[in-house]
Amino acid sequence: MTSQAAATPRSIIRPDIQALRALAILLVVVDHAHLIYLPGGFLGVDIFFVISGYLMMRIIEGEAEAERFSFRDFYARRIRRLLPASYATLVVTAAVAPFLLDPFENAKFVQQLAGSFTFTTNFVLWRQIDYFDSGAALKPLLHMWSLAIEEQYYLILPLLTVICPRRLRPLAGVLLTAASAVLCLYAVQRSPSAAFYFMPTRAWELGLGSVAAMIVRRGVTLDKAGFWLRPLCALTLLVIPFVFDQRGHPGLAASVACLATANLLISGQIVRPARALAPLIPIGDRSYSLYLVHWPLFAFANNVFVGPVPWVVNALLVVLALVLTEIQYRLVEQPLRRFKVDGRAIAILIAIPVVVVGASVLWARHTPHPNLADRDWNVGLDERCVFKDDFRRESACQSAPGAKTLVWGDSFGMHLAGGLAETAPGGVAQATRTVCGPFLDMAPVNGALYHRPWAESCMRFNRQVLDDLGRRPEIDTVVLSSALTQYVAGAEDGGWRVLARTPGGLEEFAQDDTRLLAGLARTVEALRRQGKRVVLVAPPPSAPYNIGRCVDRLHAGLWSVFPTANCAIDHDEYTRRRAPVLKFLTEVERRGIVPVIGFDEVLCDARRCQVVSAGRSLYLDNDHFSQSGSRVVARRMNLGVEVRNQAR
Repeated sequence: MTSQAAATPRSIIRPDIQALRALAILLVVVDHAHLIYLPGGFLGVDIFFVISGYLMMRIIEGEAEAERFSFRDFYARRIRRLLPASYATLVVTAAVAPFLLDPFENAKFVQQLAGSFTFTTNFVLWRQIDYFDSGAALKPLLHMWSLAIEEQYYLILPLLTVICPRRLRPLAGVLLTAASAVLCLYAVQRSPSAAFYFMPTRAWELGLGSVAAMIVRRGVTLDKAGFWLRPLCALTLLVIPFVFDQRGHPGLAASVACLATANLLISGQIVRPARALAPLIPIGDRSYSLYLVHWPLFAFANNVFVGPVPWVVNALLVVLALVLTEIQYRLVEQPLRRFKVDGRAIAILIAIPVVVVGASVLWARHTPHPNLADRDWNVGLDERCVFKDDFRRESACQSAPGAKTLVWGDSFGMHLAGGLAETAPGGVAQATRTVCGPFLDMAPVNGALYHRPWAESCMRFNRQVLDDLGRRPEIDTVVLSSALTQYVAGAEDGGWRVLARTPGGLEEFAQDDTRLLAGLARTVEALRRQGKRVVLVAPPPSAPYNIGRCVDRLHAGLWSVFPTANCAIDHDEYTRRRAPVLKFLTEVERRGIVPVIGFDEVLCDARRCQVVSAGRSLYLDNDHFSQSGSRVVARRMNLGVEVRNQAR
């Protein structure tokens, strides 16, 4: 959301722009509320970025050409228009957070709060989570990343505008915007989170708006083209949110939305909006406050409801968001439009964050998480064992010199490593890469995040592990482990396909159990030719909710809506939901490809599967063992010895 929704002098506000703002905020709110199928509702933020770049460039360039631009006045206006509403939202959110967030999430919230006050939330969130991870829905200040990007952009824009000669500004704007777009294209293939959160990779969206403003100021109106361009661009903005999803964002969808918005800003400058758009204008006026207040409500609900939030609750939250928006708009945003930014005001504006963040830090320290490591990602032996590209032997990735057992797989190999290290005679080595299952010459593909180049690097990684094993005679036992859902047909509705090496070259296929069985058999045979014994460890029982968070909230006594008593896994629901994977594992055993070790017998009875031991969660999330859980379960079944006994 653009802070510019509340930062534009009334003299240059256009009704059509307010209608565009209304469309953008409605897309965002409806997307977050999940009231209708709107996979591209996130594009509302991209629309805001373009509008913001447009309006701010018009202000800066107009004042610069009139020789009355002042950095002091410019940033004073920004302070007056941004801080009152954002401070009000942050203070109220900080007051509520300790009572609705578990200690782990509250500790993360304090970091987000400090980032929000300093407009650095994008960096905080980049370090905390991946935006597309389910944990994003739990962060009450997640939405503040967009304000941070805008303010970082506007630290640079005035200076560049003032020092650049007027005749060169459009060319400079085009070149800088293009450079940002190229950087974004590069980053989204290699670090999607960085491409999403960093200002240099998102500046092209604001830059398009700034270039559009320079075009308008130079008298370009697109009068002739506007007759067909305006309705085409408007239709585009109405349609694409129903067509695109978040994979590879910012990418093609963002490009289309931003270009359509920029064209509307240029071609619509002399056009009065249709009477049908009039109801949207008040929403556009309030879009800044609505953006600020709506997301904390949904995030708190996502915390309270350990499972999915009912649509009725989300609908009521939309109504509450509208009420709170009106209150903030009338009592905070509008009355403080013109307060004097002097030394006293600045002192108050500095004191408020210091007091609020300080109080939040003290509260977080007063209620520490008793088992903080159990909510952190279980990487196994060491973070260096989470390989991002090529495999290389790391001393940190073995529990003892001359380790005799290797665990090879994706994150489900990682979560076994700690338990195996405690129970496997001779020590354990680890070769793991997220999502990349231990199957030779095949890898999962899923949109832009796990794209074809990534899949090829996954296949290369697995070949490197096999080659390295050939040079490690001390390793006599190999544990294969994978989620399997990214490979098994019907196991997960995530758009997964499989890239495989065939006699004709690399080919992409739909998920196919027959191909996966052949890939597993090929991997096992290659290992046995090296003299290794092999066993496959199945994923543990799982749930459609975050078990670790559920247990935390249960033990903390927080107001919560739990999906089951004591957060236990319903056995029948688990077997129904994971039927494709369980069927695949049964077929592996029936064909005698490799022995399979599972956890169902040690964790489950006929009704439910255990998730807690000695007051601590065995699970990190819905299906991975926590760090302590890995050790507890491994000791309970003597997993390391069991692996060596069953391996063939």
